[in-house]
Amino acid sequence: MNHTIRVDRNHPACFILLLDQSYSMSAPMLGAAGLSKAQALADTTNRLLMQLVQRCVLDEQGPRHYFDIALIGYSDRITRLLKSGDGFGNPLVSSPQLADSFVRIHEEPDGQSWPVWVEPLADGQTMMCAALDLAYDFAAGWVASHHDSPAPVVINITDGEATDGTLDDLAERVARLVGLSTVDGPLIMFNVAVAARTAEPVLFPNDAAGLPDPYTAGLFHTSSVLPTRMLEYVRTEADRYGLPRPGAGARGFVCNADLAGVVRALNVGTL
Repeated sequence: MNHTIRVDRNHPACFILLLDQSYSMSAPMLGAAGLSKAQALADTTNRLLMQLVQRCVLDEQGPRHYFDIALIGYSDRITRLLKSGDGFGNPLVSSPQLADSFVRIHEEPDGQSWPVWVEPLADGQTMMCAALDLAYDFAAGWVASHHDSPAPVVINITDGEATDGTLDDLAERVARLVGLSTVDGPLIMFNVAVAARTAEPVLFPNDAAGLPDPYTAGLFHTSSVLPTRMLEYVRTEADRYGLPRPGAGARGFVCNADLAGVVRALNVGTL
């Protein structure tokens, strides 16, 4: 139960991303000049998906089945954002299916390009509790047939409070999620609180001291303590970029995240 199982075709990983698509995501994103939070999150998610597919390509045979993934968007409604080859028949999409299911290619003026799976959306309220309920259904079904695989990872990215429940309701749903486990250990929960104001991001803290409000502290407490391999990675990254070094008991939580903070959280969560 130490989160040490290595990913291979017999032991794929599971990633479930929850993306806040409420109206408040139309505000500007810190660290992403000219982009809204919704646009920056969509671009970052699409690049992450491209990188995940590339990590599965070892030869000319195409991407290997190293992971299954689901993207859940939440606003006034809950939306499954990825289609597999059989439409929405399966709740999670395999890496080979993901490689074949992008909707278009985005091209930048400087020549950069990447596939697009997710389009930006910012409308309505924040049905985070309902999104966590669907994440539980997906993760529970996956765990039932992948008991020998690495523990699933759920990453929730939001810029506000749930409008369909209290903080206690949120904590109850996360407790159900982290109650799921494989032989590798319990499900790993990340929360990323996107910046609402100009302030230094707080990356992977080990206590709630200094967090701006009770709701943010609640998100911290519902985030998992980082397994050893993830903690070692974030410490190496902190040393490389001159950032504060996370201490023992650091959690999968980022507060006041600018674009770089969102990227770091996603990179750690999908190791």
